[in-house]
Amino acid sequence: MKVTIFRPLSIIALLITFASCSTDSTDETAPAESANYVVNNNYAYSPIELEIAELINQYRESKGLNSLEKINHISNVAEDHDEYMISVNTLTHALFAQREDNLKETLGAVSVGENIAYNYSTAQSVVDAWLASPSHKANIEGNYTHCGISVRENAEGKKYFTNLFIRK
Repeated sequence: MKVTIFRPLSIIALLITFASCSTDSTDETAPAESANYVVNNNYAYSPIELEIAELINQYRESKGLNSLEKINHISNVAEDHDEYMISVNTLTHALFAQREDNLKETLGAVSVGENIAYNYSTAQSVVDAWLASPSHKANIEGNYTHCGISVRENAEGKKYFTNLFIRK
């Protein structure tokens, strides 16, 4: 029974690994209600987070795109999502609308995108995987101005990655 349940869950988790989320705000779309989010500008970047941001900017610049400016609040939102994924032990875009609303309300974002990943060991390997996936690559090449990145490990040392993109 356990194997029967585990196998479909594993397949679902793998499919989610190669998914990404993004939305554009339109004049017709208004936030339902203000959640009164608070901007958190304190964030200490790890070496792998800085390397991911650098690799993404190098890639964007090689394509003639603007580099993305890191905003600590975005990285804090990404970190919260990593912690959530660790707590539910799955890779998921669940609650993306809340992260999107937070970034729109606090930073004035008009567009938000998200890439997530699980269990890559290096910055280069996760960026390469995102670039090999059309939906993730679309976010990396998207019309964004700012980003945030978080990498967190679960108790077994498996890494969870959340990279958020916004356009102001």
